[in-house]
Amino acid sequence: MKIVYLLTSNLGKVEEIKLHLKKFGIDVLAKDMEIPEIKSESQEDIAIEKVKFAVKKIKKPVITEDTGIYFEAYKNFPGTNSRWLYESIGYEGILKLLEGKSRKAYFKTTIGFCEPDKEPKVFVGICKGEIVNKPSGNPHPRLPYDAIFVPEGETRTFAEMTKEEKNRYSHRAKSAEKFAEWFIKT
Repeated sequence: MKIVYLLTSNLGKVEEIKLHLKKFGIDVLAKDMEIPEIKSESQEDIAIEKVKFAVKKIKKPVITEDTGIYFEAYKNFPGTNSRWLYESIGYEGILKLLEGKSRKAYFKTTIGFCEPDKEPKVFVGICKGEIVNKPSGNPHPRLPYDAIFVPEGETRTFAEMTKEEKNRYSHRAKSAEKFAEWFIKT
């Protein structure tokens, strides 16, 4: 079994990535660590800088992850500011921002991978859907947008689904799968 380390302080992300990579024979060892994050509108740039920092810290094959949600009604927003937006205005403020506007949205996850003394690589997954009118389900405390996002082809929010159901649509699962397919060939 191949092993990678996942550095994050978000246990919700750890659970989802571990569940998905296990199917590919990849064992994920999580390390709870805050990683400095550059300010950028590019998730790819953020993922590369995070993984470069992480591999220097632990000197082992490591993945990091950056996820944002993007509202069609606003250019490139909230994107890399998704957590800040939720923590600042919560569901009420987010839903107010979308009143009378398109409710289409998409999640984007970028996984960064790096081994010591090698160049980092990134793997992107996207899940399209829409924002509902009110929160529904039981979201993980660190994945609050799951309660207001319904993926295309579904009627339930991510927070109303089991982890296995969510992984059929999930942006995080898609980026993890791209990483896994590449990683098991190396």
